[in-house]
Amino acid sequence: MRSLAVLLLRRHLRLARGATLVVALVSVLAAGVATTAARAIAGMQSSQVAHVAGQMTPQSRDLTAGSSLVPAQVVPVEDRSFLPPDVEPALPAEPGWEEYLDGMRRARDDQPAPLRDVLGEPDFVVWNEAAGVAAGPASEIEVPRAVLSFAPGLGDSVRLVEGTWPGPTPVAVRPGETVLDGPLQVVVTTAGADVLDWELGGVYAGSYDVEVVGIVEPVDAGADVWAHRPYAPEPVLAVDFDRGDVATVAVYGAPAMAEPMTTRRTRTTLWFDTDVGTVEPGAVATLAAQLRGFTSRPVQVVAGDGLTPLLRSDLEGVLSQVLAARAGTDAILAVLVSGPLGALAAVMVLAARLVVERRRSALGLLVARGATGIGVRSLMAAEGLVVSVPAAAAGLALGLVLLPGPVTTTQVLLAAAAGLAPGVAAALSTVPGSLRTERVDAGAPRRSRARLVVDLLAVGLAALTTALLLSRGAITGSPTGTTTGAAAVPLDEPAVDPLLAVAPLLVSLAGALVVVRLTPPFARAAERMLARRRDLVPFLGAARATRAPAGGVVPALALVLGVAVAASSSVVLATLDHGIETHAHRTLGADLRLTGPVMNDATVGELRQVDGVREVATVERLARAGELTRRLGMPGDDVAVLAADTAALARVQADVPGGQPGIARLGAAGQVAGEPLPVAVHAMGQAAAGAELVLEVPGADTPVRVVSVIGTVPGVASDLPFVLVDAAAVPDLLEQPVEPRTALVSLEPDADPAEVAADVANVVPGVQTQDRAATARAVLSTPSAAGLERAAVLATALAAVLCVVAVVLMLVLATPERSRLLGVLRSMGLRRSEARGIVAWEVVPWAVAALVGGVALGVAVPALVLATVDLGPLVGGGGTPPLVVDPLLVALGVGGLVLVLAVGVAVATVLGRRGSTASALRGTPE
Repeated sequence: MRSLAVLLLRRHLRLARGATLVVALVSVLAAGVATTAARAIAGMQSSQVAHVAGQMTPQSRDLTAGSSLVPAQVVPVEDRSFLPPDVEPALPAEPGWEEYLDGMRRARDDQPAPLRDVLGEPDFVVWNEAAGVAAGPASEIEVPRAVLSFAPGLGDSVRLVEGTWPGPTPVAVRPGETVLDGPLQVVVTTAGADVLDWELGGVYAGSYDVEVVGIVEPVDAGADVWAHRPYAPEPVLAVDFDRGDVATVAVYGAPAMAEPMTTRRTRTTLWFDTDVGTVEPGAVATLAAQLRGFTSRPVQVVAGDGLTPLLRSDLEGVLSQVLAARAGTDAILAVLVSGPLGALAAVMVLAARLVVERRRSALGLLVARGATGIGVRSLMAAEGLVVSVPAAAAGLALGLVLLPGPVTTTQVLLAAAAGLAPGVAAALSTVPGSLRTERVDAGAPRRSRARLVVDLLAVGLAALTTALLLSRGAITGSPTGTTTGAAAVPLDEPAVDPLLAVAPLLVSLAGALVVVRLTPPFARAAERMLARRRDLVPFLGAARATRAPAGGVVPALALVLGVAVAASSSVVLATLDHGIETHAHRTLGADLRLTGPVMNDATVGELRQVDGVREVATVERLARAGELTRRLGMPGDDVAVLAADTAALARVQADVPGGQPGIARLGAAGQVAGEPLPVAVHAMGQAAAGAELVLEVPGADTPVRVVSVIGTVPGVASDLPFVLVDAAAVPDLLEQPVEPRTALVSLEPDADPAEVAADVANVVPGVQTQDRAATARAVLSTPSAAGLERAAVLATALAAVLCVVAVVLMLVLATPERSRLLGVLRSMGLRRSEARGIVAWEVVPWAVAALVGGVALGVAVPALVLATVDLGPLVGGGGTPPLVVDPLLVALGVGGLVLVLAVGVAVATVLGRRGSTASALRGTPE
């Protein structure tokens, strides 16, 4: 029997290539898509971390520390007055800076991974505050200043253009001071020398005399090192209206002179370069926790050295925000993956059933000759594995060609699952009792107790996971972790929530099973209605759809899940786009936000004349802060004072999310002599509409009446609670004019923001313009948002392909029964177009059910995610956006499904023409 099974296996693989090819293609598709998607998601998450870190300045990203001490300092400044005076000047000793740098490297190497790998080379700079110095005769600078700096790695960041490197100057210590026996040798950049008109070899007097012994240029003027060294590499120019032009230039001396030149105004800046570009996505939470621990305590760099830096970095907070946004990203990916995953499983089952159907006669022969059920199943499992395992390996290799990257254990496991699944499906589809050929449409539909149990189990699990998700509240990001409605999850836990990952799949599966359960009764009702018609095709097609469904339940599940993917993708994209645009509108406070020069009434009038501008409103935070109290002498709340053209601001923000139309009453009410000033107050303890309070500002105490209590003014940031007053009242309030430097502009519906911004720049030279469309595009271009958009498109495309395959397979599985029926009907005069109609009717009831159920699932599953995950960090802030259903996108998805079904029916019809009518009537293959 074993030899017969082997011979049959060889014969099947050699002759029946069609079904085997289908299994191979499905395995290649499954392995390739699964492993490529895993690499793409990991790459997207890594790119998002690098993108967010790249938006930070080096000062905020790198681990930095500041101190008033100097590394390897021998004698502190306050102890020098007690030293005996040196009679003869002597050269100072070289500092032990290399030893100190080695200590910083050891401190880095002692850290665990991934923090150890993120931290780069340590460095530091010792610098004194700017001091006056003489400029050359041709310099136009009235106030020249120099910042004396000492850097151990100066030669790595600058090249010597001419001259020599600075050397030490002999010094003599006297009580309370250090005396230089000669000018201090320094090097200066070419730009600094040009501004101060310094020449090589020149000596320039000042708080200390300096001799320019070398001219240098930066190796890379854009390198991060210059962000930590003050006033370098370019001189800083400013204008003092009392003294004239001010130039501050960085000069560098020999490291040996750092301690002799140390004063009480000396500062040391230390830092570690950081690079998070190589951090694995799963290590981000661990890195954030390690950063928090490393920066929580001083670092003992060298034993006995007084400089023990307490490092700080904003990177840990940014990583926390990335993790908060990743929770939303993972949730959306779970929604997008759940449908294709279920449809792919259904297609695998259909492919395995097709193989079993093609082997039915041979398997029946084996059973008749005494083969056991285990033996027959093992034979089919072996046939599936022989084909699917190499195909899965090929799919993994093809995915690496399309998207190169490291192969992880997860990817290997996914490829292995894709290779093993067809064999398992083939074994489960081989039921010895079903190998006998019999009609399935002659009697009433059979009720399967096992299927009922599976359906109830799926619905129960979906209900349980949904209840658990809804009961714990929305997952939101916080600076120290991920906060749920009940507890806080620390950052060093896995970022992927298993419950959230599996819930969309269970809900989609349960919904699809419910749709499949409800479809037959409606189809039978349609059959009874069509029985009254005189034409044959609709009634016969409806009867076959209910009595002998092509492929059974499995292809129907694939269709429902495929439609659900398309609908979910459209809902997710529409929701994210709306949330990002809403946040951009709220952040800017208008269509355009202008900042820069003072915009007085005349300038505002000119802006209102620009084509495309509908309204302009100025708003400004006044320089003076105030205190809001119930009566003079009582403690109150510190507040910021905002002044705005409130009537115009209400019109500008009429359609801005969070706009406050009630503030228009501030300008309409005006200020009546002897009456309290009408104001709008930020929500705080003493704020209540109608309350009469006192606004205390330097030089004035003004009675105010709260007209309205508001949350925020979109487009105006404030770190304090605020009081909003109309700009017309400010001169009487503070006895100073309002000089607004911020204007919010609303545009006409058909205006082009770019063109309006160009025209505005001509009206107000030097103005900085931000428009909400560009702000939204900046968020949409981030790796996470762009990756989700691509994922939605690819998930929809994959679902469409799987729907085509499912339709073709379900119709091919029904080919023998259909061929016999069509053979009889063709002998009775059935036309070819009517034959296509019968084929199409096998799909129509399930297609209608897939449209209705899939669209419902496509809305329900994203709604569940929005209810349980805060997508605010993903869209830029402002809380979870509302669910948005775009009818146009949904209609496109429905039209796409109709096209997919038409393609599947056409392919199946072509495949069904290969047999002759005589062969069909005989019931034997040709």
